[in-house]
Parts: sequence; structure tokens; C-alpha cells
Amino acid sequence: MNNNESYTKMRKLNSFEDITKHDDEEIDLVLLLDKSESMCDIAEETLVGFNSFIEREKYENPNILVTLVLFDKQYKVLYSKKPIGRIEKLTREDFYADGCTALYDAIGTAINNVDKFAGNKVLFVITTDGLENSSMEYNFSDINKLIENHNWEFLFIGANIDSYSEAGKIGITPLHSANYTKSQYGVNRLFNSISLAIRNVRNSQPLSDNWKRDLS
Repeated sequence: MNNNESYTKMRKLNSFEDITKHDDEEIDLVLLLDKSESMCDIAEETLVGFNSFIEREKYENPNILVTLVLFDKQYKVLYSKKPIGRIEKLTREDFYADGCTALYDAIGTAINNVDKFAGNKVLFVITTDGLENSSMEYNFSDINKLIENHNWEFLFIGANIDSYSEAGKIGITPLHSANYTKSQYGVNRLFNSISLAIRNVRNSQPLSDNWKRDLS
């Protein structure tokens, strides 16, 4: 084997090791799902879409740790840093539309919850179809500071609102913001976009607007 062949073989080996390293690396996915009353017309689609998303990611990205926060006028951390392979299907008992939108409380609680166990790459995804209107613990300034102090990938994806404006209030850039439509088709695109973002984070790639190519 000549020097060129040895070098080529070594490059292939190193590339394989790099891919393996990325595949074995744990990623924290923090997902906030709005279940306020205005979500009633796509509650079933969101439930089905989330469950399909989780089943798909179990095979494609088995090293994800999932933190799921459901919110309306209150918030509930359904599970925290749970291996994706152990996640059971979301049910109608867990996810039903009701109440107002305590968006900032949900974001602040989720950040502080994950912060206790920080260490992995974190993709933090906020989904909502309405404006903040009932938080008691955090305001937009508090959330802005929390986001600024965390070197995580934050995404803001909204429906029936100006997502870019609302995301900007809390320090999330237009590159990390998008709109989706309130329909089964729109919900499918929402979760497909989250999958694309996971792929970028897993491969240590900076997020470009490719992750939201199916959104607006």
C-alpha cells in the first residue's frame, strides 16, 4: 500500500469515527406544546403529529433525551430528560385544549428544569398558536435574559400570530423563527421541520434556514 492509499484509508476511517461520535452523542430536545383553548381545532392533529414524530425519531435519533412541557393557563412538565426510546404515546388525557396561554411561564420553567442537568447539546423548541396572556412567574424581559444566557438552539414556531415579532421580544432571531398553518398538513410540516433541526444539531451544524424550508 502506497502513502496515498494509506492516507485515503485513514481519512475514511476518521470520517466514519466522526459520524459514529455524532450518532452516539446525546441531545436534549426540549419541546413546548401549546394546548390552550385556541388549539381545539388542531388538538387531535397535534397529538397524532407528536406521536408520529416521536416514533420516527426513536429510530433515526435514538440518543435524544426529551423534555416535554404542555401549557395553557398553567404548565406541566410531562417528562424531563427522558430517553426517547422510553416515551409512550401522548394521550387525550394529557393533551386537550383548554384555558389561556401562559407562554412565558412555560419557557422559563423548561429552561430552569433542563439547566439542572445541562451538559448536552440542547434544541429548545417553542410551539404556540397564540399570544402570551396569563403568565404569573415570568415576563418577556425575564425570558429574554434566560435565552441570552444559554448557548442553546432556540426555535419559535407559531400559528395565527406574527411569530417573528413575538420571537424577537424574547431574543430569538428570525433565522430561528417560523410560522406554520393550523391544519393537518401544517402540523406535519411543523414536526418535519423539528426533525431537520435535530439533524443539524446532531451533526454539529449551525442552523441555517434549511430547517424551516417547509414553513413560512
